[in-house]
Amino acid sequence: MMMNLFLVLSLVALFSILMTSEAHASHFTIPIPQDDHISGMRSVIDFYVPRSHSVNAGDVITWTNEDSIPHTITSGKGTSLVKQLKESEGKPDGFFDSGIINPQESWSFTFSDPGQYTYYCTLHPWVERSITILESEHKIPSPRVQIEEGVKPYDIKCNLDYSLVFKSWDLKPVCIKSEHMQRLMDFGWASTYDPYPMIVTAPDAKDKTYVILQGDDKVSEIFSEKKWKSGPNMTYLDSSMDGSLLLAASSQSDTIYAFDMESGEPIKEIAVGKTPKGVKIHPTGKIAFVANENSGMISVINLDTLDVIKEIQVGNLPHNIVFHPNGLEAFVTIQGEDKIAIIDVNSLEKTGFIQVGNLPHNLDITPDGNTLFVTNIGSNDVAVIDLGDKEIIKRIHVSQGHHGIDIPPTGNRIFVSGIGDDKISVIDTTSFEVIKQITVGKGPHGLRTDSSGIKLYVGVTQTNEIVVIDTEILEITDRLNPGNTPFWVAIPGNP
Repeated sequence: MMMNLFLVLSLVALFSILMTSEAHASHFTIPIPQDDHISGMRSVIDFYVPRSHSVNAGDVITWTNEDSIPHTITSGKGTSLVKQLKESEGKPDGFFDSGIINPQESWSFTFSDPGQYTYYCTLHPWVERSITILESEHKIPSPRVQIEEGVKPYDIKCNLDYSLVFKSWDLKPVCIKSEHMQRLMDFGWASTYDPYPMIVTAPDAKDKTYVILQGDDKVSEIFSEKKWKSGPNMTYLDSSMDGSLLLAASSQSDTIYAFDMESGEPIKEIAVGKTPKGVKIHPTGKIAFVANENSGMISVINLDTLDVIKEIQVGNLPHNIVFHPNGLEAFVTIQGEDKIAIIDVNSLEKTGFIQVGNLPHNLDITPDGNTLFVTNIGSNDVAVIDLGDKEIIKRIHVSQGHHGIDIPPTGNRIFVSGIGDDKISVIDTTSFEVIKQITVGKGPHGLRTDSSGIKLYVGVTQTNEIVVIDTEILEITDRLNPGNTPFWVAIPGNP
């Protein structure tokens, strides 16, 4: 399967849709990728190959079979992997059908009427994709193209039935179907652009806040007080951006516990490497990385199947991970070598290192992706790294570690805990200076702000409390009692 994975990844450079223009129409070529017929590769292929494309009415689409076996392009509805157990065939609607396309052969079709059309392969009905046909005069360039052409973020235009919204974690503009607008705003996406935004949230919405209760071997949601039994010596956890999936690491049992937060039920125990610590879900929600300290590697989990699909050797004692907001790179603290390892997400390969300090532990990145902040246990400081030239530009002394760190979606402050102390250090992201220390109790470690950036939740391990801090006035507003040894905190919308 690893060979197949590398074949799929090698397609990334080839997968750009090829376009040539004539007087009144364009020609698009869409490849049928290598290994497209293997059902177990669906989620891996989908991570790199989009399931849908958009073209203008009158454009000519050509599908080229790059796979090693025949395929068809047939309009209609395929079968999902789940439905394969009951349904072995798709449902053609008769609009178009290529017949058999052998390897290295092609088939073309011209779409004249606007609309969305699904199609599948009759030989492999789980392979389903779609194509959207736009009215020629209404086609508007993507937000990325408009930005490259100098359009300001708040002046970006979207196609009919699409709305402009800004991602909660990096403020990048995207055009989404208007019907999904409210759902994304509920998860902290913004409808207006501001370099330091107050993220728009739904009225009366309360973020779910998850915590590792290390002393109880449980995961808990602090507001509903729901608790889920997990494994021994639980350490870190992470939530998907939409809050539908929660992953938690048991360092003693070498296991990641996966929870479906829509049903509130555990769904799988995933065996990973030795002594897993940091776990981080990619912004797309397609994969997750796990740092295995005593294996010196990152386990890559396919989140559709909840299986490990690759292991990446990174160095001695990897501890935690953060993804760049654009999703293209991951940064890993390597405690045993005083480095940050850099992983290319497309190739799933280690591409380099950054020397950082003495026992780098936890880390976070600014929403614009320009600056990385790394806590160092050995020197009790935070290294500030300019990711443009990958150089340390400052070191900021903080309380005694080891440390947790969080940069809220607003990006204007940094909060650093120190489990060997009783304080939270507050750092200004403009001056890179500590502007306040807030005494919370002995042993603060995990901490996260909510998706609005207004409330900070701090797990205080020795007092068994979650301390709530107002991030505007920098004062404690509440103390909650979730259980024993609240070690790490995760909140959807704040990666």
